[in-house]
Amino acid sequence: MDAAKLRRNYYILNKSFKKKFIFHLGSDAGFFSEYNNMILAILYCLVNRIQFVLYSEDANFGYNKGWRDYFLPFCDEVNDNFHRKYNFRDYDFLRQRLSRKDKLKTRVYKLLNGVNFLTQDLWLRIRDRSHEDEIYNVPELGIINSSFRDACRSLITMTWTYEAETGSMIKNKIESLNLPAEYIGFHIRRGDKNIEHKSTGTNLYFEKIKDPDIRNIFISTDDYNVILEVKNDLYTHWNFFSLCREDQVGYDHKQYKKLDKSRIKEEQTDLLISIDILSNSHHFIGTFSSNIGMFMGMRMGAKKSVSVDIAWQIW
Repeated sequence: MDAAKLRRNYYILNKSFKKKFIFHLGSDAGFFSEYNNMILAILYCLVNRIQFVLYSEDANFGYNKGWRDYFLPFCDEVNDNFHRKYNFRDYDFLRQRLSRKDKLKTRVYKLLNGVNFLTQDLWLRIRDRSHEDEIYNVPELGIINSSFRDACRSLITMTWTYEAETGSMIKNKIESLNLPAEYIGFHIRRGDKNIEHKSTGTNLYFEKIKDPDIRNIFISTDDYNVILEVKNDLYTHWNFFSLCREDQVGYDHKQYKKLDKSRIKEEQTDLLISIDILSNSHHFIGTFSSNIGMFMGMRMGAKKSVSVDIAWQIW
């Protein structure tokens, strides 16, 4: 089923549900942490017959309209400022910031607007790893006896459609790179990711290559030192491609949030370009302990995505 039909079918099905959930996208973390959790939330709502509504007006990756800066809409959206403070991921320190008056305001907002759940109300439920073992059936979206990852892949197909200007820009940029017809995709995350997991040596990526006849590798990375690591005597028989700039020394989300809107647009568009290139690779090799790795494991499926660290899981 193509993306346009999936969006039409989803919109009708989603609107038929009586209970309503407003999900705050782009409130706190990096783009793929936010996006992956949105996919989990959509699937949870489908299973439990809850209408999914989006709030992304203040998205940290946006520059004007949030989600619609880059992608086509797929559900109803709200834009009232209430959600900036009162709709958040389920973190203890955020809940503790809400006074008794704030909590009353939240209850009143839900009552007056016919809303049953905000992000914090369902956060732990949508991320429950027991969902990974379930079988999913949403025939309206072509999800029939599907695994968790396959069901999520259908939802990625539905949501991952660029608005016209972004789509044209990304298409032209990828075409200008003149990539070979077949290549392997590496995602090597450094920067602040090393706080959560020790970085993995580049040699392990090469050990995971399934087809030794393919000698072209596209490397998506946030640290130019990775490019320098592979451009040595050990790997002279490989052709490397990357969008990483020489001045990049690792992604830092705290610094990203300080960028002005034009730089955020530029950085986000470059990220989307790299992800589309990875998604078109012969197979993907990355770390499933990163949110990009989790995303690629859903988008490309088990047969075409390999991890150098942990097994695929909700991250």
